[in-house]
Amino acid sequence: MILPGFEHRPGLHCGSTALADALRVRGVALSEPLAFGLGAGLGFYYLSAPELSPSHLFVGRSAHLERAACEVLGLSAVERSADDPGAAWEGARAALERGLAPILSTDLAELPYWGSRTRFGGHRVVLAGHDAARGIAWLADTDRPGLEAVPLDALARARASIAPPFGTGGNPWLEVDAPAPPRPLGEAVREALRRQAREMLLDPDGFAGVSAIERFAAELPDWPARATGEADRAWCFRYAWQVTEKRGTGGGLFRALYARFLREAEAALPGLAALGLADRMDALAAGWSALAEGLRATGEVPGGAVSPELAAQARALAQAERRYHEDVAARVP
Repeated sequence: MILPGFEHRPGLHCGSTALADALRVRGVALSEPLAFGLGAGLGFYYLSAPELSPSHLFVGRSAHLERAACEVLGLSAVERSADDPGAAWEGARAALERGLAPILSTDLAELPYWGSRTRFGGHRVVLAGHDAARGIAWLADTDRPGLEAVPLDALARARASIAPPFGTGGNPWLEVDAPAPPRPLGEAVREALRRQAREMLLDPDGFAGVSAIERFAAELPDWPARATGEADRAWCFRYAWQVTEKRGTGGGLFRALYARFLREAEAALPGLAALGLADRMDALAAGWSALAEGLRATGEVPGGAVSPELAAQARALAQAERRYHEDVAARVP
C-alpha cells in the first residue's frame, strides 16, 4: 500500500524535503525553504579524531530541524525509537496505517539505490508505503523523482546504523501531525529566527555553532599534519567540499537554502526585509562555496598544505557568521 494522498516533491536537502512531504499529507503546505528555515536548519558541527573517516569533518545543518519546525508551528512531532529492528519496523508501519508519513533516520550507504560506500548517518527519508508480499518499503528521498523500493532487510540495516554525523541508536523515527491549524506564519518565522541565532551562539566550547566554525578555522592549517596518512589527508579536504557543495546542501553549506527561506519569510514578517538578512546570507553562502573550492583543490595536490589565503578565508567566514547571528539576536523584530 501507498499512503493515500501522499505526494513526494523532490527537493535539495533530505530533512527539509522529508518534513514538507510528511506535513503535506496532513494538510499543511510548506515550501522546502520554509521547512528548513522554520526548523532553524543552519548549524555547524566539527569533529576530529583519528578513528573517524575522514579524520576531520564538519556538517552545516542542525540535528533536529524537523522537530524544531513543528514546534514553532505548534504542530505535533513525536520522536519514537525501538532497539529491536522488528519492533522499529512495526512502529513505523503502524504510523503509516494511521495516516501519518513517518520520517526515518537512515545511513545513506545502506540504501541500495544510492550506490554509495560512504557512510552518512542521520539521512532522512519518508516511509510512504510498503508491500508485505514483496518484502519492500517505499521511500521518498530528497531529489529522487519517485518512490524508491527498498528491501526491508536493507532498510533495517540503514535504520540501525550509528554512523556520523547524526546516526543514533534505537532505530528512530519521527511522526508529525497537524491536530490543529498551524500557528500564524509571521509568529513562527520570528521565533525560528531567534531560535536559529540562539542555537548558533549557544555553545562556547567549539563543538557546535559559531564556536565550532572558529575552532575549524583555527585548526584547518593543521589538517595535513594531523591526518592519518595521505589517503586520509586527501579525503578530509574532498569530504569538506562535498558536505559544503554537494550531499543535499543546496550549495554554500546550506546557507543558499536558508537565504531562500529568508526571502520567503519577508512576506510574512513585517520589518524583516529592511534588515537585509537574505543578502547577507547569500554572501555567506558564496563565501562557503569559495572556501569549498579551495579545500577541494588542496586535497587534489599530493601532500598539499593549506595556503595562508585559504586559512584567512576560513577565519573571515567564522567572523562573518558570528556577526550575522549576533545581529539577528539583537535586531529581529
